[in-house]
Amino acid sequence: MLKEKLNILLAFTFTLPWMISFLFSIHYPPYIEAFLSGIAVISASFLLSWAAETAEMDIPRSFSLALVALVAVLPEYAVDVYLAYMAGTNPGSMYVHYAAANMTGANRLLIGIGWSTVILYSLFKTKKDRTRLDEGIRLETSVLMLATAYSFILPIKGNISLIDSVILILIYFFYLSLTVKSPPEEFEVEGVPKYLCSLRKKTRRWAVVFFFAFSAFTIFISVEAFAEGLIASAKILDVDPFIMVQWIAPLASESPELIVALYLVKRMRLTASLNALISSKVNQWTLLIGTLAIVYSIASYSPNPLPLDARQKEEVLLTAAQSLFATAILLDLSISRMEGILLLLLFLIQLFIPSMEVRLVVSAIYLILSVPILIRERRNIIKSFRYLYDLRRMNKY
Repeated sequence: MLKEKLNILLAFTFTLPWMISFLFSIHYPPYIEAFLSGIAVISASFLLSWAAETAEMDIPRSFSLALVALVAVLPEYAVDVYLAYMAGTNPGSMYVHYAAANMTGANRLLIGIGWSTVILYSLFKTKKDRTRLDEGIRLETSVLMLATAYSFILPIKGNISLIDSVILILIYFFYLSLTVKSPPEEFEVEGVPKYLCSLRKKTRRWAVVFFFAFSAFTIFISVEAFAEGLIASAKILDVDPFIMVQWIAPLASESPELIVALYLVKRMRLTASLNALISSKVNQWTLLIGTLAIVYSIASYSPNPLPLDARQKEEVLLTAAQSLFATAILLDLSISRMEGILLLLLFLIQLFIPSMEVRLVVSAIYLILSVPILIRERRNIIKSFRYLYDLRRMNKY
């Protein structure tokens, strides 16, 4: 167990330079702050992934991964809540655009890079063209489909209101209540989780709680500095601030989820890996969006909806369309190499050609691809929502 103890020690050690800098208000040039805070995020993400796998000894997989998703997206919340608050206190400013931009960028990055990377890496490791997923993933995909269906209303209305907040937040807590009854996955732990699982039950549980809390704190204090350091460094390149807010900041804040997912898929646990990413997507597509309108209203001292201009309507529509396609291809509990490539390719097109025409065309492509899949998999749609109903009934007894 010496190797496992050393890995834990190294993970904690690499968080210290930035933690000390933060606690003692030591400032560095932007590129140094980006490096130190980035290392802290990566190290904390490993601690988070070990805690998540160890936690499955005591709680259902979906619930433990839902907790991981909630902890891992704290940096995304910090950035988005700040932007929404500034938008409320500065009506008509660019902050109004930045709040929605950061949210849509983070969501699309999670699927376009996260899901596709996990899928393609898994198929590369197994040397297969298609892989099967566990039945338990129906929980996440069903809830995500509910949230996605509702999200198409937002670009039509042109705003995110407090009513939207209530509905989306209720969807999230409905999902969270069902994760407790999700069936456990049989797996064999290795590495650090194996060492942690060998500890006495009380010691193991306290270790998991500490890992979660320490990771959450480290990520929370690190990612904003990482994003700001990258943005400040990139200003030399004269890059559009909107692009920075939409892509560079989410790249930093989404790194915990991606590292946790890659760690799990490296252990050949594809379903658990996708569970972590889909749970993060559910979290951001419900709780995060709902939070934005609440914070905006608080900052503006009145129950005002967060407005979406023409550009943001396109961004939200594109994000919803991508989410629909990504959910549709998981309905049959299998995923192919071509589907993984499509997720990546369509994301890269919109990333490198950020024009109105491309956003609308790619949105149309997502929808055109989704419709025949949804028709073909209509029985699986019914089966997925029946799975939710059965879990809900279990919660009553």
